[in-house]
Amino acid sequence: MNRFRRKSDQKGFTMIELMVVVVIVGVLAAIAVPIYGKYVKNSRVTEATSRIGEIVTASKAWAMENENASGNPIWPSAAGGIVDLTASANFTYAITSGGGSNASATALVLTATGVAGTRMAGVTVTQTVPNINSNGASPVIAGL
Repeated sequence: MNRFRRKSDQKGFTMIELMVVVVIVGVLAAIAVPIYGKYVKNSRVTEATSRIGEIVTASKAWAMENENASGNPIWPSAAGGIVDLTASANFTYAITSGGGSNASATALVLTATGVAGTRMAGVTVTQTVPNINSNGASPVIAGL
């Protein structure tokens, strides 16, 4: 009758107590893992927005030093390596419009695209700078 009662000199945990702890740890892990994944993804997007900011600064500097025939500053084009568009482990960077145009009147559009086969695949960050005198609106992030 007293098979399940502990003797006063026995120490340790019962199997049920251990299983309750395992279940609690499992529930906490099931909640924490997706939250951590989203945190990591957001931190990688910060890398892209920071790098786009650097490219905008370099593009503006280049435009101020280069003019078209009318004397207006011109945006750099993606071709020619005018600004550093080197890909990182998570994103590739591109100037998708603005090259060769009048920088005072046309927009510069920069895009960071998530590298295929990484957690960032399908994520794009786009920054539009309306003209050389503007920094543009906040970057548009898609695919998170």
